[in-house]
Amino acid sequence: MTKNDNTSVFLKDCMAEAVMQLLEQWPLDKIQVKQICDVSGYRRMSWFRAFGSKHEAVSYHIVRLWQQWSERHGVVVRDDFSIDNAESFFEFNYEIRDTLRLLRRRGLLNDLSGAFQSGMVSSRIDEPVRAYYASMFAASLYGILRQWIVRDFDRPPAEMATILRSATACMV
Repeated sequence: MTKNDNTSVFLKDCMAEAVMQLLEQWPLDKIQVKQICDVSGYRRMSWFRAFGSKHEAVSYHIVRLWQQWSERHGVVVRDDFSIDNAESFFEFNYEIRDTLRLLRRRGLLNDLSGAFQSGMVSSRIDEPVRAYYASMFAASLYGILRQWIVRDFDRPPAEMATILRSATACMV
């Protein structure tokens, strides 16, 4: 990673974090770019270079949380989800459950789906069948996660991994 890449990641992290802080107080459509810039300490032009929308910033924030969590917990493959790391995936989401509750309260669970597509499923899959499988798996996994969020994390992560394995076995 070059110095500019590090700067860009840091800038995006700061701005996405500012969006999340503001989201605690206001709905996303009421948050203004000026507020984001005031909280993050960056200028408006930086915002427009970093993100195309506030929704993109929310999805980016979730992806970065996953990247950071998986680094701390030794998850080697982060963008090619497999059934083998299901428990890690649910442990991560359980750890960030307050953030996910906030997204639910604000009607932003679709931004979580966007995070799946942009950061948790590899965009480098060249083989078409594998790419279709990855997309189907991500959508199914998101459906299970969404239901877990709606049920306010009523089951422990290990049990959710077992549910995912059972659901996946039924699909084939």
